[in-house]
Amino acid sequence: MKTRIAAVLLALACAGPTVAQDVVDSALSDLNGDGLRERFTLLHYPGADTADLIIEDTGTGRITAHDLVHSPDVPGRIASVDVAPNGSIRVLSMNESIGRNRWHQTLTIAFRNGDYRIAGLTFEYYDTLDMDVFGGCDLNFLNGKGFAWHGTRKKTAITHDQQPVRMVDWTDSTELPKVCFAP
Repeated sequence: MKTRIAAVLLALACAGPTVAQDVVDSALSDLNGDGLRERFTLLHYPGADTADLIIEDTGTGRITAHDLVHSPDVPGRIASVDVAPNGSIRVLSMNESIGRNRWHQTLTIAFRNGDYRIAGLTFEYYDTLDMDVFGGCDLNFLNGKGFAWHGTRKKTAITHDQQPVRMVDWTDSTELPKVCFAP
């Protein structure tokens, strides 16, 4: 018995350190059209302010988008993932709990040109102390069309030149298109 316990302890010691992680949310969808649903999982590491998106069962191995979205372990700021009615994956992040500057962001992921890409962005913001400061954008990166609104201006149809971005190249620090903010 002591030999077995010692062997288990030795195996655990040799395995090296592990990094704790929490599954924040997951969803299934067949974005690449191979007939099998991929699993899209948001992972959060304790103490981190961002979450990674992991795609499994892609037919080509596991794909990881590191630090994809803002997601500290604070209520009102935890990211989530869901499936849009058209089967695309949506990754939602927000700040609904800290400071006066509140926002919601939705990244839409689609499979195009052999890669998982950010195909759309919806971003809305508002100031909790100045009710005249609010706005946002809803952009389709695939067709260059969308909407923008700021302050008292109504939603206005716009065109833009933002191209789809490979999902693995997008991070929480990727600069959002200027049209999403008041001029």
